[in-house]
Amino acid sequence: MKKLILVLAAMMICFGAEAKGPLKWGVKAGLNYHTVGEPTSLGRDIIKATDRVGWHAGLQASWQISRVFSIDPELIYSRNSYNLTTEMGGGGVAYLNTVDIPVMLGVNVIGPLKVQAGLNINVLTDSGAKGEQSGFRFTASSQALGYLLGVGADFGRFNVSLRYNGFFEKNESSVSFNALQNSDGPNVSTTDPLMTMRVSTWQLGVGFYF
Repeated sequence: MKKLILVLAAMMICFGAEAKGPLKWGVKAGLNYHTVGEPTSLGRDIIKATDRVGWHAGLQASWQISRVFSIDPELIYSRNSYNLTTEMGGGGVAYLNTVDIPVMLGVNVIGPLKVQAGLNINVLTDSGAKGEQSGFRFTASSQALGYLLGVGADFGRFNVSLRYNGFFEKNESSVSFNALQNSDGPNVSTTDPLMTMRVSTWQLGVGFYF
């Protein structure tokens, strides 16, 4: 997976360097807001999760195929996390790291403003939990294909964007929290999910084209 990511990054850089005219490439970074799901019937009185603002960074490109339309691919590394607390006492932070490969169609609306929509390949690279004082475990699985909708604006070499990333499958739950048995709290099986998350994200980004 790391080799594939390096190859894609090298291809974007080389393509941008060799292209003439309407294609440009650069870097971007920004903040993520990752949605929190609902506890299961088992975990409703045991565990709570709250969002922590995450971040993303990577490469971006834009190919202006006409006066109105552009193709905007990206290669983005994202880190999202959650604060966890349990009725058993203690808590911790669960984290979820992914590589996103979105390819969007941009439509110039008016002035610097554009609307973007497209597909996103989401690859889970790492997940886990820190500060597991209450004995919970964090597991995650990644959906393969998603969609995104958003708006952006170009100001010379700089650009800003706001977008929503979701997934096509109806059952989007892909993150669960499992609690270990705790001598001071409820007797909870290690295989019973206490909370299921829907992996959908709001992203606010700022980019720079070389």
